[in-house]
Amino acid sequence: MRLFVLFALIAGLFAGAVRAEDLAAGISRDKIEITSSFTGTEVVVFGTIEDDLGRSLPATEMRDVVVVVRSEKPYIVTVRKKERLGPIWVNRDMRQFAGVPGFYFLSSTRPLKDIARGDTLEQFELGLERIALGPAPGAIGGPKEFREAIVRQKKAGRLYSQHEGGVSFLSGSLFRSTVALPPNVPAGNLKVQVFVFSRGEVTSTNTMTLFIDKGGIERDLSELAENEPALYGLAAVILAALAGVAAYFAFREWL
Repeated sequence: MRLFVLFALIAGLFAGAVRAEDLAAGISRDKIEITSSFTGTEVVVFGTIEDDLGRSLPATEMRDVVVVVRSEKPYIVTVRKKERLGPIWVNRDMRQFAGVPGFYFLSSTRPLKDIARGDTLEQFELGLERIALGPAPGAIGGPKEFREAIVRQKKAGRLYSQHEGGVSFLSGSLFRSTVALPPNVPAGNLKVQVFVFSRGEVTSTNTMTLFIDKGGIERDLSELAENEPALYGLAAVILAALAGVAAYFAFREWL
């Protein structure tokens, strides 16, 4: 028993002697306003890895860094599979998925498979194929092809992207990654996460928030649609009718 206690004390002293490390990270801007002239923008995620005394780790102590930017607000997405029936296409099957992020960006120092094991990557949802998309309440989750259809559509709209090798070290342990936000990035909070890996294990993390907000008339219309949907619909119909009448009088001499 005494020998066991002695070994435990030695192990505790050894563990205390191991140098801890800390991740200091930031973003170039923490708020972006979407207006009618918004054409997309870029945000830089940067940081440094320090020891317990606040000193940057030397270049000889290599670390892998993974940056993930994703929407905090999840969506429910319906996926329909079409099949050809004679000369027309019809919906043959449908699945609903919950927890679908409106935006997902990942960049890393190396390919993910070279950074950590699959179960570790799965735990933190690192990689497009590892985003947790579950069935919506009361719905039946679909096969893999339905899930792949969501990712494929989001990638086509530049809302999902993965850049292995997109994180670069500038000097020693100072790193950076550029995040491209497309014009159609959804409004709302984006969670910015930075993971530091050493020998396949997460050694430190940091989480920040990037605010995406609508401004000007876009904000007014969004609030009207959310708070007064009936009034918003009526106004849309009236505006469409007025636009049609204006177009008629403007071009009637050509008719």
